[in-house]
Amino acid sequence: MRRTVTGVFKSVTQAERAIDEIETQGYANNQISVVLKKTSEYAGENYTGESMIDPSPGSLHDFNSVLVQADTVDLPAVGTVTAGGPLAGALVQGDKSLAESLTYYGVSGEYAAQMENFVNEGYFLTVIETNNSKASEVANLLNKFGAHMVQKWSKTIDKPIHPWN
Repeated sequence: MRRTVTGVFKSVTQAERAIDEIETQGYANNQISVVLKKTSEYAGENYTGESMIDPSPGSLHDFNSVLVQADTVDLPAVGTVTAGGPLAGALVQGDKSLAESLTYYGVSGEYAAQMENFVNEGYFLTVIETNNSKASEVANLLNKFGAHMVQKWSKTIDKPIHPWN
């Protein structure tokens, strides 16, 4: 059975390290999604449109080797975001908000709205699909690298799955 693990990071560097580790653990890039508001500040570094395409370390460009379908998308209630992974495909279609798109992964409507607000405030959202047997490992890796509000979800249950340690 498939599970979705979500978490938000204050820092692109933290998110980058977590995603690098998750990829090192053998997760395919078509299982990892990220969403980042186009103009955000992380750990004192400004990630505007210019720096997102800058190939220097710590920029969103670093994720291009891991992510599929990195695109810029205008979202209601959030504004312009850069999104990569399978979630980006849903967002590019333009018929759903970020919160509505997250519910496809089993995320509850209430939590999805919170995640949308976090992205609007400049946090870096990660959404990782995996097998049930690996979901706790992914959640622990996100926590290890500083993710907040880490949760596991199932498409058949409208609440987070606990315990996951």
